[in-house]
Amino acid sequence: MRQRMSAKEITERSGTIVRHVASASFYQRARTIGLYHPTDNEVDPSRLFLDAAATGKEIFLPIPDKSSRSLSFVAYRPGDPMHVGSFGILEPIPSGSVVDADRLDLIFLPLVGFDRLGCRLGFGGGYYDRTLARLEGEDAQALRLTGLAYAFQELPSIPRAPHDVMMGRVVTENGVLLCKGSD
Repeated sequence: MRQRMSAKEITERSGTIVRHVASASFYQRARTIGLYHPTDNEVDPSRLFLDAAATGKEIFLPIPDKSSRSLSFVAYRPGDPMHVGSFGILEPIPSGSVVDADRLDLIFLPLVGFDRLGCRLGFGGGYYDRTLARLEGEDAQALRLTGLAYAFQELPSIPRAPHDVMMGRVVTENGVLLCKGSD
């Protein structure tokens, strides 16, 4: 369904999702934020880049390390130079600070599917799970992790493997969905 979306539909739905995020207290409290550049018609959070910068938040974007199959987060400001990375996704050219995920107050996750328990279906590489597993405890992970998705990406249930990291919330064009057991 995501592949069949028009550019206009992506822009409209992504804009609605970003407005929900920008008005949410969990976002307003955060000072350091992990964002992503979209691929394959994912929710486009680029308007959050501008809002975060305007409100004094520090933005960090993921850069994959294929050897460890994990991510590092690099400081980014709107307008910084970018290049197409190894997965065909825009990445910052590392010139600023690199931080571990545990230094970020809030991390937005792209996804293929999600369920109301906070399980996330990604592209299958495990990069986010490997990286975010280092956060201390499931509660800390869930409080920091927010999926961005279209409402039609919700599934009745997603099988959870022991290494899967749970999200605390998902934001769709319908609003903020708190996942079971989160704040």
